[in-house]
Amino acid sequence: MTATTHEIAIEADRVVKTFRSWDRDEHRREWAGLTLLHECDPGLAPQPLSRREPGGRPAVVMSRIPGTPLGGRPLTPGQVAGVAEAMNRLHTAVPRGGLDRLPSRLWGVADAVKGLRDVYGPSLPGGAEPTTSRAVDEARRWLACDEPDRLARDAGQHRVFAQADGNLGNFLWDGERCRLVDFEDSGLSDRAYEIADLVEHVSVTLTGLFEADDLVDRLDLSPALVHRVRQMRRLYATFWLYMLLPGNRGHHRNPPGSVERQAERTLALLA
Repeated sequence: MTATTHEIAIEADRVVKTFRSWDRDEHRREWAGLTLLHECDPGLAPQPLSRREPGGRPAVVMSRIPGTPLGGRPLTPGQVAGVAEAMNRLHTAVPRGGLDRLPSRLWGVADAVKGLRDVYGPSLPGGAEPTTSRAVDEARRWLACDEPDRLARDAGQHRVFAQADGNLGNFLWDGERCRLVDFEDSGLSDRAYEIADLVEHVSVTLTGLFEADDLVDRLDLSPALVHRVRQMRRLYATFWLYMLLPGNRGHHRNPPGSVERQAERTLALLA
């Protein structure tokens, strides 16, 4: 998860996304994801137009869609409803037969559980601040219990095509509705995992752009799936806690006090 995977050139009626790195087939996933959505729900995302290799680097040319990225200020109720509508459309666009042909998204549930257990080893310092140290300890205890294993084991029960990037800036708002961009990690995923990816993303939580329950209440979820979203939020909360710890790449990219706020959020979700 890096902030410099690609360059964007915006033209009058199209956008060219040129990749700086593509060792995980990001350019192919982008093209395949846009193609699939254009077939199943045209208008929700850009239309793929062509592929290029300028200077040997892969690039995807797509239509330019209206709207400006969300983020930077709290969402209005209409914008929250627009995000929910876009997520519902995305997660129901691809029929079951189409899902069977999809590769798994990059960094899925099982990858997250294993990766977090690896980094939350005994040598991980909790930091000098007491709340942060306590949150690290609680995250380590939770990752050692059987709930994360159950989340990974049951990930095939609510399969959806996933954008696989919870950054709110990937939702473009035109004043009436949201459209989606950025599909370089896309693929088959668990619906609760994808919802948690958005509501626990630091682009939302550290700035208080909306309350998680306000969005979850607008999605078409059963009570069991709402409970599963809550469990998946614990997984993402522990991820962002780790990313914001001193020495990790999220620490200096966010305002002072971010790790302490994330520690409090993690403790509340793990309680």
